[in-house]
Amino acid sequence: MLAALQSGFRPREERITVLIPSRMRLGAKWVDVVIHNVSSRGLMGGCDEPPQPGSYIEIRRGTIVIVGRVQWAKGRFFGIKSQERLSVKALVDEPRLASRPQQKAEPDAGERRAERRLAHEAQMARKVERSRAFASAFQFIVMALVGVTLAVIAAQGVYGLLSRPADAIGAALEGR
Repeated sequence: MLAALQSGFRPREERITVLIPSRMRLGAKWVDVVIHNVSSRGLMGGCDEPPQPGSYIEIRRGTIVIVGRVQWAKGRFFGIKSQERLSVKALVDEPRLASRPQQKAEPDAGERRAERRLAHEAQMARKVERSRAFASAFQFIVMALVGVTLAVIAAQGVYGLLSRPADAIGAALEGR
């Protein structure tokens, strides 16, 4: 039955599960990425800001460079189809470079400042979001306390209004 269902479909190539830290270039930006599984025609990676499907990326691990097109992205993960066949063994056995590759002095200086500014802006955005969440929780607690206080005051007023006639009726019944 399974063979009948799979007729006309190519079997999926085996993926080898790995955890390989690497660097990814998307446009002019370099980010850290972890390769989670590899086949001879592609890989699955994960990073904080995954690239959009259809974009071309470059992944470097040591001296190995993988160029490919992003096929899918979901959450922190994405899959790419490489332009050339990948040697899984070479990728797994490739050591990390002892230091980062030398970069041009002038263009990267501006890019580093921009990255620092973006990191600072992201940090400030997280701080603002935490502050907003705290303010929202504090406002809820204060409003709940005010509501409970008003309910207690209203209950005491209603009790006072209803207890006077009830006390008068009770006193009149006892006086007979």
